[in-house]
Amino acid sequence: MKKSKKPIFILSILGLLITACNDDNDIDTNPPQIEVESPHDGQHVHPGEIIHFDAEFSDNVGLGQFKIDIHYGGDHSHKGAFADEPKWSWEHIGDLSGRNRHVHLDIEVPDSIHDGKYHMLVYCTDQAGNESWTALTIYIEDDDH
Repeated sequence: MKKSKKPIFILSILGLLITACNDDNDIDTNPPQIEVESPHDGQHVHPGEIIHFDAEFSDNVGLGQFKIDIHYGGDHSHKGAFADEPKWSWEHIGDLSGRNRHVHLDIEVPDSIHDGKYHMLVYCTDQAGNESWTALTIYIEDDDH
């Protein structure tokens, strides 16, 4: 008697299809989470002081990188009446690993920069390339003005 190989072939194909469908469910589409503890939105600092940056980064699968971008935002065109006065910008990129990470950085505000409103943008990317971001405003005030 000759046995048919069709049932084994059909079961193999069904197994592959089920596995392929399950792989789609394993794709990470959730962006990472950012919780900035310090500085707080609207915080006032003086030239020469330290901004203590503390944040919690988390992701359901795995973290990748974070970026902090601080730039002048007084006129948001980054041009204008104070074009000759120094405006501060600062950027930092760091690697992250695991599913939860606390990051602490001491960011020194330069002594001679233009007073005003500065934007702090914090980005986070997970291992799958999903990105999230949050924004804060920091006011730099020189008591001498």
